[in-house]
Amino acid sequence: MHLFLFFAFAFCFTVSSCKKSTDRPTSKTDYIPIHSAITPNNITLGQDIQSRVNMGFYDHSADVTFLNFEVKETIARQYDIRAKGFYDNINYEISLPVVMIFDTTLLIRPTVTGQYILKFYNFSQLVQSDTVQVN
Repeated sequence: MHLFLFFAFAFCFTVSSCKKSTDRPTSKTDYIPIHSAITPNNITLGQDIQSRVNMGFYDHSADVTFLNFEVKETIARQYDIRAKGFYDNINYEISLPVVMIFDTTLLIRPTVTGQYILKFYNFSQLVQSDTVQVN
């Protein structure tokens, strides 16, 4: 009898632990990996800092739409930059080998002369840091 109860418990535990969760979202807002940026070294006060940003995926499991840049001034004239996107129709079971690349321009309006530092992040990892001298 004890052996039967042991196997019944083991079977129930195995079945319940293998059951896939269906409560995962089918859409979300999250970061898009930044690959690179091209930023000028010098500009004149009154001009925008224009960085050409390349971001995207080499495989994906959702329909992704670029939303905007998350730009945080961490200290004076130093910015942490991440790309945000809307992920829709998320398929958690498979990732397709589809290239999805976004090229867009980030604009930052300097308010004073000096050195500006732009740090581009891929989620939490620093990808690139650019320094712009504003005269």
